[in-house]
Amino acid sequence: MGVSSPHQTLPRLTKILTLSLYAILPLVLLFYLLSPPPIAAPPSTSTSPPHGERQQVVKTAAGAPPGTQGSKPAPQCDYSEGEWIPDAAGPRYTGTSCGATIKHEQNCIVNGRPDTGYLNWRWRPRGCALPPFAPAEFLELVRGRHVAFVGDSLARNQCESLVCLLGSEYPVELVLDGGEERRFRRWAFRSHNATVSVFWSPFLVKGTEKPWAPGGLGYNRLYLDQPDERWAAELPGIDVVVLSFGQWFLQSAMYYERGAVIGCHHCPEPNRTETGFFGVFRLAVKNALREVIARSSAGREKLAVLTTFSPAHFDGEWDSPDACARTQPYAPGEKEMSYMHKEMWRTGAEEAIAAAVEARSRGSAVTVEALQVTRLADMRPDAHPGPYFHPFPFAGAGGEKKRERVPNDCVHSCLPGPIDTWNEILLQMVKRWRGASSSR
Repeated sequence: MGVSSPHQTLPRLTKILTLSLYAILPLVLLFYLLSPPPIAAPPSTSTSPPHGERQQVVKTAAGAPPGTQGSKPAPQCDYSEGEWIPDAAGPRYTGTSCGATIKHEQNCIVNGRPDTGYLNWRWRPRGCALPPFAPAEFLELVRGRHVAFVGDSLARNQCESLVCLLGSEYPVELVLDGGEERRFRRWAFRSHNATVSVFWSPFLVKGTEKPWAPGGLGYNRLYLDQPDERWAAELPGIDVVVLSFGQWFLQSAMYYERGAVIGCHHCPEPNRTETGFFGVFRLAVKNALREVIARSSAGREKLAVLTTFSPAHFDGEWDSPDACARTQPYAPGEKEMSYMHKEMWRTGAEEAIAAAVEARSRGSAVTVEALQVTRLADMRPDAHPGPYFHPFPFAGAGGEKKRERVPNDCVHSCLPGPIDTWNEILLQMVKRWRGASSSR
């Protein structure tokens, strides 16, 4: 038998390698399709701010509606850390085009705010992208469903932002008017048979709010073992519930469980020991999420989102004309977040993860996520109404002039404004939820 020449051996090797490659490729593809996505790390339990549960973006296959068969998960993204970058595109709506929806205290431009630079910033997460809000995509994902925001005035702030974003492309109808305070409102998007609601519940659990008029009790009362039925009774008909609260826990309050006082903050009664509000806030989050899980209809898939604490930015006295006068976002590392804000952030993120584990252990169809806005909100001192939560606060006989004292709102966001970013992230969470639902 003769020895093969190099010219004969090389084609044989090439043929063998080619056949091997064709055999291996299907196996690699099968492994990729069957492998589960990586599990996100839980937030830190130290006093440093959490990096949070990473959100998973869902890409839509060509020709398939969002959230339907054909969706595949994209690489995970942590939206909680990043920076604000200039963006010339500006908002999708204005205070005039959506004036009927925006509470007048947050309609800053209509109220005479002279600067508009705060409108031209976008949140850039660290290591990934956050797409602009897409009204058509959001409404397709929630077609035939009910989206509800529950909590305090920041929940209302976020809800009105979402309605304005959706209404920039689709007709919207106010079907339930909550009166002057807008505490309970509902909008219908007939084009998609979708509903968006807001429920006032500043503690999420049952509570008696202190009257703001003189002469009443100067503190709140919280009943931590009792749900707030004003929203909890509606849970069976809600598909996406967004819980947002926290600022009211900083006020003076008495805390009750089983009819007995268990603690207080800025204790209004004599001979009471100060307990603070961190533990009570945690208990309120835990009980509210448990209520969502317990009251969900069997087999009906639901998304429960906890929007984490949004810090205020008062700089000095609340009635100083310069209480929140900054005109640009903070750069990364420019301002250290306070201990209190870190704790409120960490508490919400931890309880959301604990509730997600509990839902899975019960075999519940409820998906629980944390919408972690604390860092990106803390970096936006420039976008509050400030003195412009009243129309033309400096206007007088001589036109625009400085006043020594003027009330300020350094808590809420102007609309349009950075709170629209919260709903950009919410859209990605809804996509993830619908994509997982389709997979199941």
